[in-house]
Amino acid sequence: MASTPSPATGTPPARTVSPFADDADPRFVFRTLLGRQPLATLRAMAQARGHESEAARAATLANELTDLLDDPLGLREARRSLSDADRTALGLFGLTEARSWPLGGLRLALAALAVDVDATLVGLVRRGLLAVEAPFEVESIDPATLAASAAAGEMEVWAHPSLTQEGRLPVAAATPEPTGPVSQARESDGLEPVLRLAALWQRAGAGPLRRTQQGLLYKRDRERIEEGGLLAAPVDDVLAELPDLPTLWIGLARRVGLLVVDRSDDSLRAAPADFWTENAVHLPQMLASAWLGLRSWDERGEPSPDAPPPTGPPLACLRPAVLLRLAALEPDAWTTLDALATELDADAPGWERLGAEDDATTARRGKSPGKRGQGPTREAQAARLLERIVLGGAYALGLVRAGEEQGSRRRAVQLTPLGRYVLAVGPPPPPRATFDQFLFVQPNLEVIAYRQGLTPPIIGRLSRFAWWSRIGAAVELKLTQESVALGLEWGMTAAEMLDSLAKHSQRALPGGVRDAVDRWADRREQVTLYGAATLVEFNTREERDRALEAWRAEGSSRRPFEAVADRYILAEDAQDVPTARISTTAARDYRLPPDRCVAVEADGVTLSLETARSDLLAEAELARFADEEPAAGRPGGRRRFVVSAASLDRALDAGLTSAVLAEWFRRRTGQDLPPAVRLMLRPTTSLEPGTETWPARRLLVLSAPSAEMLDGVIQHPDTRGLLGERLGPTSVVVPEADLDALRDQLRRFGIAFSLP
Repeated sequence: MASTPSPATGTPPARTVSPFADDADPRFVFRTLLGRQPLATLRAMAQARGHESEAARAATLANELTDLLDDPLGLREARRSLSDADRTALGLFGLTEARSWPLGGLRLALAALAVDVDATLVGLVRRGLLAVEAPFEVESIDPATLAASAAAGEMEVWAHPSLTQEGRLPVAAATPEPTGPVSQARESDGLEPVLRLAALWQRAGAGPLRRTQQGLLYKRDRERIEEGGLLAAPVDDVLAELPDLPTLWIGLARRVGLLVVDRSDDSLRAAPADFWTENAVHLPQMLASAWLGLRSWDERGEPSPDAPPPTGPPLACLRPAVLLRLAALEPDAWTTLDALATELDADAPGWERLGAEDDATTARRGKSPGKRGQGPTREAQAARLLERIVLGGAYALGLVRAGEEQGSRRRAVQLTPLGRYVLAVGPPPPPRATFDQFLFVQPNLEVIAYRQGLTPPIIGRLSRFAWWSRIGAAVELKLTQESVALGLEWGMTAAEMLDSLAKHSQRALPGGVRDAVDRWADRREQVTLYGAATLVEFNTREERDRALEAWRAEGSSRRPFEAVADRYILAEDAQDVPTARISTTAARDYRLPPDRCVAVEADGVTLSLETARSDLLAEAELARFADEEPAAGRPGGRRRFVVSAASLDRALDAGLTSAVLAEWFRRRTGQDLPPAVRLMLRPTTSLEPGTETWPARRLLVLSAPSAEMLDGVIQHPDTRGLLGERLGPTSVVVPEADLDALRDQLRRFGIAFSLP
C-alpha cells in the first residue's frame, strides 16, 4: 500500500512525501528505516529477538537485524514468536501485495478484524519486525506512543518481505450472523475489469499516456482514453455505483503491470504483449489482490471542489477487513450487509466515518458543526460504504455473489470460489465452462463476441489486433488498419490474426475481411521500424555516397547501413559507425524540441538553412512549401530555399494550412510569417468579395526645397485646402483640379513651380 498520487483528487494522500522511489527494494527501505533508530533502541530490538551483537553503530546493527530475516534459520525463529494477531497484521501486507501500509489504515483494518491493535503493533515494532517511516522532523519513534504521536497520520509502516507470505490469515473476528434462505443469487463473470484493462492497454500501445508532475494524466491523454466512453462508461453488471472508473482501471493496470512507467519522461506505456501470455490465466487473482490494496482510487469518488480533502486512512484499508469477515463464514453460508455492519460497529466503532471530519475538526476549519438531521445518518453512511466495497468493486471482480434474504428482502452476500481462493481460505476455483464458436465476424470488419466464450487468454490475444469498441452483455471489436499494424508490432502475423478469428467464428470469415487484413499487413511490412538508430549527416549527397560505399566495403560483420534522404546514413547501432574515419561536429537528440535553424533573408521569400543546427526534419519540412536553389547559385555554399506561389499552391493542395505554416516559421525561424509569404498566401486563401482588384490612380507630387517650407505651405490657410496627402518630409500630393489655384497662391509668396 505504498502511497501514490491520487488521480481522483489531484493531490497525494495526506502524508509526508517519501524519499524512497516507487520501485525501491523493500528490504533496502526496511533496513534504512531501522538504521534511523537510536542504537539503544536497536539493541533492545536485538535482545527481544535473542540476537547478541557487538555492533557499535546503528546502521551496522540494522543490517544484522535485517539479514536475520533473510536467513532461513533466523526467519524460522522469528515466525515461531508470532501470535495469531501478529500473523494477521503481517498477512495484510501479503494479501494486498503492498510494500507498506499507512499507520492509521493498518490500525483500522486490525480493529475491524477484532485484533488488539496497540499491543500487536507495539510488539512487532519493538522486535524490529515492522519499521515505521516517519517525517524527517521526528528524530526517534517510541513504539509505546505510536498512536498518540502528533505525526501518526503521516506515518507509513513497512514489513520485511519474508514475513508477509503467511498464507491463510488467522481472523480473530466474530463470524457474521448467517442468514435464512436466500433467493435470486447472482454473480458477475469477473471479466469486466479484464476487458476494460485490455482496452486501456490498447490505447497505451497506440501512444504513451503522459503525466504531469503531480502524477495526473494530461487533459489530452485523459480524453484519448475516455474517447468513445469505453473506459468511462458505467459497468452494466454491478450492484453499486463505481465512481471515476478511468482512475480505477489505470490504478489496477499499473499494479498488475499492464501499464509500466517510462522513467525517461514518467509517462505510462503498454507492457509488452508477452504479458498476456505469461499472466492471463492468473489475471483475475492478480486484479483482486491489486484492488484490495489500491490507494489511488476511492469508492467515495472525487470530492466536490469546495469540499475539504478527506482525512484519516484511505478507504482501501477497509476492503481486506470486510472480505476477511466474509471468509470466516462456511463456504455455503450467507450473511447480510446489515449483520456485517453490526459486527464492524462492535469491533471498530466509527469505521463508517472513514475520511469524514468530526465536529472538532470542523470547528477548527472555522465552520459550525452540522446540526442533527443534516446529511446522511450513520446507518445510511455505513450501508453506502459497505455497498460500494462489497457490491461494487468486489462484485465486479467476481469475489462475491449477492442474493436476497427471503422474508426480510435484505441484501445477502457470500464469497465466490474465486474470492475464497484470493483470501487463501479455499482451493483454486474451477474453470468456467466456455464454448469455442462465440464470434460473429461481419463484412464491415466489426466483430461481435459473446462473453460466455471469453477467457482472459482469449481477451489478451484478441486485444493484440482488434480494437474493443463496446463492452456490455455482448462485446464488440473493430478491425482497423491501426489495430492490424499494432498486432504486427506486437509479434503477430496476418495469418495468425485470421486464424484466431476463424477458430472462434461461427461462420467462415468473409472474403473482404481476409483481403483487408492481408492488404494492411502487406502495407505495414513495407515500412521498416527502428526502435533506435543513429543518423550521420554529410554536406553533400556525393560525400554520403562515397562514405556509404567505403563503409559497406570494410567488412560484413556490421549490420547494413541505409541511405536516408539526400545527405544521411542510418546506422541501426551507433557502434557500427566508423567514427575514426569521420569528423563529428554535433550530436542531435530528436526527442528534444526542434532548433531554430532557418534564417529569413531580406526579400522575405528566401530561406537559408543553417547546416550546423539543422536536422533531417527541417529539410523535409522545407521541401513541403519551398524549392531548393541549385548548388551553383548558393553564395558561400549555403543551402537556400525559395518560397514561390507555385510551391505554396503545392503545399496547400497537400493539406498545409496558413496557420500551420505560421507556426512553423515561429518555431524554426523565431519570426512571424514574412509579409512577402503572407502576400502570396492571400490570393489562395479566403478573400472578401470585391477585394480581388486593388484601386490605382495617377498623382501629382509637389517637392519642396526643405521640410520647413513645405510645413509652411501645409499650414497656411490659403494653401492647406489645396493639398492632398503628405508623402514625406518634402513631398505632398496635389489634386489635379487644384493645381492652378495652388500655383496662383504660391506665386503671391514668390514661389513658382513647373511641371515636367
